[in-house]
Amino acid sequence: MSVPFAVVTALVACGCLDAPLPGSPPLARLVAGWDPLACGEPHRIVVELADDEGAARSASAPCNLGSAAVDVAHFGSYRGRIYAWSLDAPIRSITPIEVAIDQPIVDWFVATPP
Repeated sequence: MSVPFAVVTALVACGCLDAPLPGSPPLARLVAGWDPLACGEPHRIVVELADDEGAARSASAPCNLGSAAVDVAHFGSYRGRIYAWSLDAPIRSITPIEVAIDQPIVDWFVATPP
């Protein structure tokens, strides 16, 4: 199947063929882990991080999974919080966190938010 010349010309003229994808790929990942046997009633665990410039990242997973991974854009110090959440209930067990991301994968074990 051939592409009409006018379509190719339009794509090249607008730079659509070599335009970079928005955002940059993550440089590192924080893997927060907890004891899935201590979860109790079904709920999710949320990990929220922000760097010094305020760029926020977050991830969540069912508590019984035992971990959640947060991709970050660069090495450095991150602050945030980890908490438990379920439908039709307020967030609970909010714990402020501060973590240094200084390698491509950082494993971090936390107490299981009930």
